[in-house]
Amino acid sequence: RSDFLELVESSPDSAAALKDMCRKRLFKKAVKAFSRAKNRGLENDDLIQAFYDADTSRTGHLSLDEVRELMHRMDPDFPEHEVAALLSFIDFDGDGQCSLEEFKRLFRSFEQI
Repeated sequence: RSDFLELVESSPDSAAALKDMCRKRLFKKAVKAFSRAKNRGLENDDLIQAFYDADTSRTGHLSLDEVRELMHRMDPDFPEHEVAALLSFIDFDGDGQCSLEEFKRLFRSFEQI
């Protein structure tokens, strides 16, 4: 067996961190695909507009349903429990939704602003 698998199996915290890292990558991939589908690029302004486009309820936040819609655009079989776990991971303040500021934190390019 590999050292990596042993580490993951022996450390629930490591396993959880790896799952969260994968969720973050999948969410970013879904947002980028959504932006491209809207004939936009991947610059900061394009990603901000993708957030506003995904916020179909116009609340200034992405709800569970809106995150689900983003993920299902990329993968219609994306599991419901993973949608909920993803939102929990990206919801830094714990209010059950993803604000624009939380959204921006996921994309490293915004760290330069």
